[in-house]
Amino acid sequence: MAEKMYKRPDGLYEKKLTINGKRVAFRAKSTREVMRKIAAYREKEESGPTFETVAGAWWEDKEPRLSPNTVSNYKLAMRRAVQQFGGDPVKGLTPVAVKAYLERLARRGYARRTVNQHFVVLRGICAFACETFNVMQNPAALVKLPDKLPQARRKMPTPAQIETIKAMADTPDGLLLNFLMYSGLRLGEALALRWRDVDPQAETIRVENALYYAGRNQGQIKAPKSDAGRRSVIYLKRLQTILEPHRGPASAFVFGGEQPMSKKAYYCLLDRCRRAGLDVTPHQLRHAYATLLFEAGIPEKTAQGLLGHAQISTTMDVYAELREKKLAEAARALNDTDF
Repeated sequence: MAEKMYKRPDGLYEKKLTINGKRVAFRAKSTREVMRKIAAYREKEESGPTFETVAGAWWEDKEPRLSPNTVSNYKLAMRRAVQQFGGDPVKGLTPVAVKAYLERLARRGYARRTVNQHFVVLRGICAFACETFNVMQNPAALVKLPDKLPQARRKMPTPAQIETIKAMADTPDGLLLNFLMYSGLRLGEALALRWRDVDPQAETIRVENALYYAGRNQGQIKAPKSDAGRRSVIYLKRLQTILEPHRGPASAFVFGGEQPMSKKAYYCLLDRCRRAGLDVTPHQLRHAYATLLFEAGIPEKTAQGLLGHAQISTTMDVYAELREKKLAEAARALNDTDF
């Protein structure tokens, strides 16, 4: 092979080969060094792209389709995966390595939701490698989440907090809190509503968009995070009583006027509530609405549509938690009762 190498006018030896359909030139000061370069290149081609390379390509494909709130979470999960596997060939990734990575996250004390989100990202990168880089098997598809991961319990506002919110109904701050509690909308969905979306005659609220701050003071209006987010919810009469006196032009935002409520205005609202002794989150108020559905006997499938859950399993988890709470309350009542 050395005899067939071309010696260039500058003294370097050169050999051109076609490898995996690509024409590649190898140059060095000696024929032996050219052969070493060829061997190293073939080994690299056979091992395929690194995990970091695939993750970067996956991110370019995935990021434009993510909601702004999801971008930061997925980016962090991707960065941690790259720190773990970055320089390794993606085709060499094994289920054992994936499992060890998840267990490492678990040992750090991350909650089940956080570990699962990291797992979703890793599984997505591996699936992308199969689709785009001819990797034959997704090693993450053969792995399950570690057992007994800590799981944050959804907090329900206390009865006292609910009564305080109801008493604030005629105040600007209380208006938003009552709306969230009696509509079940996510905060971004509520802040993106215009008055034309709120129909007292049909007794419906139409959810078409969501407001995302994504690090900006003035949010961006985009579609909800899933197709299930586009929905109609019941405009309860008790909510109509609170909201209708404040009705504005059809194109105006229900919370904010000509422009939706800014991030600064929202955090100021929260700060005023906390200083008044009311520390609740929009997610807690959404959970209060789910409890209202449960107490009213609304079936899980109907509740899924009203809450905008993409998966029925999410609604079932909420209902299961509420049933467990009811059972615990019944047990306490029975233990306190005797013949």
